[in-house]
Order: sequence, then structure tokens, then C-alpha cells
Amino acid sequence: MSLIGKVTEHFSWSELCLTEHRDYVELNAKLLEADDEARRALYELCRTLLEPVRKRFGPVIVHSAYRCAALNTEIGGSVTSQHINGEAADFHCLTASLTEVFDWIRRHPGLPFGQVILEGRIPSWIHLSLGEPWRPRSACRQILRWDGAKYSIVS
Repeated sequence: MSLIGKVTEHFSWSELCLTEHRDYVELNAKLLEADDEARRALYELCRTLLEPVRKRFGPVIVHSAYRCAALNTEIGGSVTSQHINGEAADFHCLTASLTEVFDWIRRHPGLPFGQVILEGRIPSWIHLSLGEPWRPRSACRQILRWDGAKYSIVS
């Protein structure tokens, strides 16, 4: 399968492989092309989570979605990160504040997310991941804030 083209109407395969760590972009794309399960997860991530956010708030800028294990290690990501399996994305929206988007996601009963995390000491992005069956039900709809040092639960 080629990674040229769209995953869904508003998201492309290439943007889901991008990273600020330029040395890993080509490796990310090569490994994703060979990983059917990660591509299926990315499709579901876009279809069930990112497209609804896009519909509500307009353009979504993906900072990081799929991460090969080497990239995840390089950036100090968790060994259990859903990014490794194409099950999560970090993003912001062009037309709304991070807090507004975060609050909409966490209060939207129809979004089947695993985690939504407002990330950064001064929030810089939202982490959004797939829920069931990619995460156990008991680990779904987690709403968190990460201040750069620790996670806290948001009610």
C-alpha cells in the first residue's frame, strides 16, 4: 500500500507521519506502510475523533500521530504510547483555543476516546487517543492535564 493520498476527507497519510524530528519522517512512513494494524488504527482515529473535531472547529494541525518505536524512544515517549500503534494524535486547531477544544471533546458524549490530555506547562497541544477496543474500557474516557512534570485528572 502506498501512503500517498487521504486517510479521510481532511487528513492525509503523510501528515500523520510527520514529526519535528526530521531524521525520522522517512522511517516513520516506511514502517507505517508495512503496518496494516497501525494504518487501520489511524483511519479510525481520523474517522471517529479527528474528523468530528475538524467539523466543529475547522482545520486541525497534527503535531504527531504515528511514531515508530525509535522515534518514540528518541523523544522520551512512554513505551506503551498509543502513538506507536497509530492510535493517538497530538494536535491543535487554527480557529479555537486549546481549552475550548479540550472542553468540547471531554464533554462530548459521542466521542469514543481513550484519553484526552491538555499538554504543556503553557498548553501547547491536545493529545487524543482511541478508546475501545484499542484500550480497555476501564482506561477509556480519561481526561487529564499534563503540566510538563505530572498528570492530573480533570473532572
